[in-house]
Amino acid sequence: MRIRQLLIIASSVLLLSSMIWAQAGAKPAAGQSLSVAVSSASPDSLLNGGPAAWNQIAVKRVALNRTPPLYDTDEPATLEIQSVDVRTARTGGKLLVELSWRDPTRDAIALADVPDTPPETRFRKVQTEADDRFFDAAAVMFPAKTDSGAIAPSLQMGDAEHPVEIYYWNATRGAMLMQAQGRGTTRRTGQNFPVNSTYQNGQWNVIFELPDLPAGTTVAFAVWNGSQKDRDGRKYFSVWQALE
Repeated sequence: MRIRQLLIIASSVLLLSSMIWAQAGAKPAAGQSLSVAVSSASPDSLLNGGPAAWNQIAVKRVALNRTPPLYDTDEPATLEIQSVDVRTARTGGKLLVELSWRDPTRDAIALADVPDTPPETRFRKVQTEADDRFFDAAAVMFPAKTDSGAIAPSLQMGDAEHPVEIYYWNATRGAMLMQAQGRGTTRRTGQNFPVNSTYQNGQWNVIFELPDLPAGTTVAFAVWNGSQKDRDGRKYFSVWQALE
């Protein structure tokens, strides 16, 4: 057990080291940019028109990284989902983002409605007790202050001076708009947003409707694989990509 804990700590240190550039406010490196199409289609057409609505929009394959184990009881996770295909388009004062990735299992079940409770106010997150059900999910994260110039918030959910907005979709719960100001501070706002998801032939396609983020805004993506017991910070994530 002692050796396992040391390995987990070492993995976490390596991950944190790889994120220092983001915390220092560096710009995304060359090649870490997304071309945004200007579409004549309506936001609803892109959101609900199916794959054909996106055929003329260029796709970029974005590499995904794997977070280290969060708890010493976590099982090691292999890199089953190595990348996500991303398409982006501006139309009608909105930014539409399509995420597509291969996943051999569809992890979603029918649950009771979420209780009508206020947004989360917990200071510190704890490990879930529901360890027998995990769902596929995805998210788009971007700075809450989109006029921050060259500043790219920490990939670990931003920080107090550089908060982030997270458009999160869960295959069971649907869409939830979240905010964060650093690791462990993620909270639900009680709001949602338009989203459309399909699973077919071992592939997820999820379309997010976001505000029309200006060129130069950095965005990052995350994917959760339910069959690997992903939840909370246990996930796949990309580095920042700058919208063109």
